[in-house]
Amino acid sequence: MSHSIIPPSSAGIWGKPGGCTGWVLMAQCYPETEETPEAAEGTASHEIGAELIQNAARGFNGGKWADWEGKTAPNGVVYTEEMFDGAKEYADDVAMIMRERGVFGGDFLGVEERIEAQRVHEYSFGTCDCFLFDRKTGELFIWDYKFGYEVVEAFENWQSINYAAGIFDKYGVNGLEDQITTIRIRIAQPRAFHREGSIREWKVKGSDLRGYFNQLTCNAATALGPNATTNSGDHCKHCPARHACEAALTAGNRLFEAASKPTPVELSDEALGVQLALVKRARKQLEYLESGFEEQVAGRMRAGALVPGWSREDTYGRDKWVKPFDEVVAMGDMLGKDLRKKEAITPKQAIKLGVDEAVIKAYSSQPRTGVKIVPDNGNKAKQVFSQ
Repeated sequence: MSHSIIPPSSAGIWGKPGGCTGWVLMAQCYPETEETPEAAEGTASHEIGAELIQNAARGFNGGKWADWEGKTAPNGVVYTEEMFDGAKEYADDVAMIMRERGVFGGDFLGVEERIEAQRVHEYSFGTCDCFLFDRKTGELFIWDYKFGYEVVEAFENWQSINYAAGIFDKYGVNGLEDQITTIRIRIAQPRAFHREGSIREWKVKGSDLRGYFNQLTCNAATALGPNATTNSGDHCKHCPARHACEAALTAGNRLFEAASKPTPVELSDEALGVQLALVKRARKQLEYLESGFEEQVAGRMRAGALVPGWSREDTYGRDKWVKPFDEVVAMGDMLGKDLRKKEAITPKQAIKLGVDEAVIKAYSSQPRTGVKIVPDNGNKAKQVFSQ
């Protein structure tokens, strides 16, 4: 079996409490037919990151953009400097941990390695971006590199927890060793804005993950049995079957009806909080359904079908230079136009170049742009008290 039907990458859907165990069957009935451009770019950036980490493990000084400029990834995507910059930030974090721990590869470093989590389910396996197991200090680092913009949290990251279970299986970590082993789940996400920065970590004792492992095991058995159920939620956004899922369709319609009902002018604090949450969830659920139906319509049109009321038209991204920088600048000089950028790089880019952060803070500021209302599910407090 080349692809897991119950993969760690989707453990946040089928594996968490209240998750959608029906996703496993639905995903098999409605598999992804093609890789999105965003996913393809992420795959290409992962290729760079893997090579940079392997270079660091061999004692080489990573690499530079010129090594990839103009080249094409195995999936046909042309490498971009943004892909390189993101991959380098991720790889530099791995290299830093290797230097600090004095562990450079060997049997305890995995880069884009297949991990089988037998304790979860015999069919639960996937490719872990990177892990480093330092048994001398009792630390297991697990990296998840995300090139996209959608924020992924390190705290209770079910994908990484699933990989932790598999890595424990791989190295035979028992009920005694897990009590003195610290799991450090690190999310590397250079392009997503997060208050904690682009590298975020959740540190947890291995023995404290037993309950999470049990949850994954229980839900995996349910998902592949006769009692699997579909449940709507944020995970509907990326589900390939959302257009055909009764739970998603029902949730979208019911939430819309509930949110659109007349409400009193004056609401109590509690009622106001409930109403705002209801409207936001209804909007999200309808967006998930909209994107699902759009993909289905586009797919049928590609196959030659005519869908009444809809037509296809090409979309385009931002204009990009197709000639090297020097040629573009020379062309501008010939026409009497200076096409070079004159502004300084951003403070974050300066930090990445090695300028001390304390110095940067003296020369920069982060103006407050306003106040944002965000959901509070209690995870912040839970994370604090768990430590």
